[in-house]
Amino acid sequence: MVKCGRGSGNAAGRFVARGADAAHYQGINQILLGTMAALTGGALILLPALLLPVDPRWGWLLVPIALLTNGFWALHHEAIHNGFHDDPRVNRFAGRLMAILLGSSFAVLRFGHLMHHRHNRNPIDRPDTYDPAQAPRLRARLGFLFNLTCGLYLVEVAVPLVCLLPRRVVGRIVERVYRGEDAALCAIRQSALRLFLDRRKLATIRADALMASGLVAVSALLFGEHWPMLAAFLLARGALISVFDNVYHFATPIDRPDYARNLWLPAPLRLLVLNMNLHRVHHARPGLPWWDLPREMRARGDRFDANLLRQALAQFAGPVAVDTLVSAAADRPETREAA
Repeated sequence: MVKCGRGSGNAAGRFVARGADAAHYQGINQILLGTMAALTGGALILLPALLLPVDPRWGWLLVPIALLTNGFWALHHEAIHNGFHDDPRVNRFAGRLMAILLGSSFAVLRFGHLMHHRHNRNPIDRPDTYDPAQAPRLRARLGFLFNLTCGLYLVEVAVPLVCLLPRRVVGRIVERVYRGEDAALCAIRQSALRLFLDRRKLATIRADALMASGLVAVSALLFGEHWPMLAAFLLARGALISVFDNVYHFATPIDRPDYARNLWLPAPLRLLVLNMNLHRVHHARPGLPWWDLPREMRARGDRFDANLLRQALAQFAGPVAVDTLVSAAADRPETREAA
């Protein structure tokens, strides 16, 4: 008979505690989902239907809801990594609902994000770079700033709509977007063809596209003469998603696909983005839920590399020549010890 010593008892205790933590925080995830759905539905439907006809000044409520966009995206990010809930059906439903409320499709966003993890800094995952031999800096800068302020979000919205085209056309577009002989591009192209040409998955993406666009169309009808408020809300949401999407990888080495930055935020904002700012920790263990990232950071003895808001502003200096991004670039940002 094997006797359980103190070590095994402690391990079992930690396992039970982690399970209790998971149940607690997954309950918080569901509360956050309800809050996200209520606020987004309120902004798009209830506000224009019930409040704006009484007084247009109610439109100012759109501002704080828009400012919560990155928190909404962080919660959706948990579903992408199957961390929203232990039940795959609950996780999938939550992911689809959140993606539709964000104007896209869960299958599309999940594919793009997981390819980013698997093939980080591949030739089409370097939006912060340009090749001086291919494009002058001014043209590269203009394209980069468009992508930085709204382009990335527009792609996330457009891809599900493109999937409404005939299946063979979708396949040709996938082949063109991921053309090239780079090993990472070849792997992504094959994965994309498996997703977008699968009839069942394509039907799901098309359904998501119709629901997301239908929600915005109904909202536009309800806003009526106040449509500029809706446009401003959607543009603000798109800008916040686009600006902060690549901030953790801006000007990082292209020869270190494992690399990402931990960027410092004050505690309230860190909670708003569900610890996504601990991005190097997340890339090292992408399956770890948001509530475990600070503990993992301490266990790894990791640090913060820079201030997130300053790093976000630094992006507006423009893209970086791709041939200058060598491994030494990882040491350039200021460092701040983990709290």
